[in-house]
Amino acid sequence: MAILAAVVGLAGGFGAIGFRYLIGFFQTVAYGSGDNLLELARLTPWYFRMWIPALGGLVVGSLVYFLAREAKGHGVPEVMEAVTLRSGMIRKRVVFVKSVVSAICIGTGGSVGREGPIVQIGSAIGSSIGQVLRISAERIRTLVGCGAAAGIAATFNAPIAGSMFALEIVLGDFGLATFSPIVISSVAATAVSRHFLGDAPAFIVPAYQLISAWELPLYVVLGFFCALVAVTFTTVLYRTEDIFDDLKIPEYLKAVLGGLMLGIMGLLFPHILGVGYPAIDLSLMQKLSWWVMLFLVIFKILSTSITIGSGGSGGIFAPSLFLGAMAGGFLGTVVHHIFPEVTASPGAYSIVGMGAVVSGTTHGPMSAILILFEMTGDYKIILPLMIACIIGSVASGQLLKDSIYTLKLARRGVNIKAGKEVNVLKSIPVKDVVNSEVETIP
Repeated sequence: MAILAAVVGLAGGFGAIGFRYLIGFFQTVAYGSGDNLLELARLTPWYFRMWIPALGGLVVGSLVYFLAREAKGHGVPEVMEAVTLRSGMIRKRVVFVKSVVSAICIGTGGSVGREGPIVQIGSAIGSSIGQVLRISAERIRTLVGCGAAAGIAATFNAPIAGSMFALEIVLGDFGLATFSPIVISSVAATAVSRHFLGDAPAFIVPAYQLISAWELPLYVVLGFFCALVAVTFTTVLYRTEDIFDDLKIPEYLKAVLGGLMLGIMGLLFPHILGVGYPAIDLSLMQKLSWWVMLFLVIFKILSTSITIGSGGSGGIFAPSLFLGAMAGGFLGTVVHHIFPEVTASPGAYSIVGMGAVVSGTTHGPMSAILILFEMTGDYKIILPLMIACIIGSVASGQLLKDSIYTLKLARRGVNIKAGKEVNVLKSIPVKDVVNSEVETIP
């Protein structure tokens, strides 16, 4: 298993790197360059900017509908369902189809993240290797977790966070037999990522300081505010999906409609297009006004919900980071204006807000804390980050029982928390196990 975990980690790392290059390729085809999408969108004529996401939606919707339906959406729930109900079995074609459709969706401006697809790609690689070698179901599940950890670790240059994401969210198993291979896989993927992309944090963050102990209650307020943003995002996402499901038009054309709506919103706020990392950097460096950040929270919730709900393919992790950065920056600007002597710069609240919204949407506070800690590389942030993330997770759990991942499964009748045996029994129809050969006597 140690050797297989290393192989899956290397494959997942190369898959993550290849996926990023694939996004750059399709973005170059759509916008003329693979560089900063925010700047490219501003330079693109408005009539092109409006229609590029719609054309991307046409290609994505058709590929998903005709080749692999499970490539639709944000990916992680499908991995969790495979682990719980299908012994980790994921179709091999998912690696190819998910890579292509998500890269096209993001490259043409789809308001989604690359982390969910990378997790699904890495998990599919782990599952495929396990199926080819005919190993036991329990070990295939572990390799699926290895692939998920490799994807997150390679994306964020965060091996500890990648391991914790797989254990806490995907598998829900912290046993030593599972923990050791996942750590090996995560380290191998990070080594690949650092070789090609360098050893640098995912975001350029300002120097952080905890100015005063009086700030800690403000971070408590930030945690509750981010929980509200997280619950709103989750609720709007699935209600938007229901609205598109009820439309009486072919499935592959719904993504065209969603792309056109996204393009129109992008005319007002090009920040919402793509994964949104350039806009997050602007928030961290305090280059956005409070009202712009507040509007971006609203428009990002709508744009991501429309992109995924209409049939697009991409993750919700980057949108959660985006929402947290904007919500934290907005609240940080307000409190810094009211209490300038005892509060840090708004950029500090943006950093903590990113973790709090991720924690609120995924109900995985440990993963959120470690990802933000590793992305920033600054230990000074850990205290407010822990406070805001835990409050964000607990408060959002009180408002909405399921996370953004488990709610998708719950809507299908799959209850992850009920245990694997319950879900397996739910998935087997009575007609498959009833004995219809009855012995009769006169």
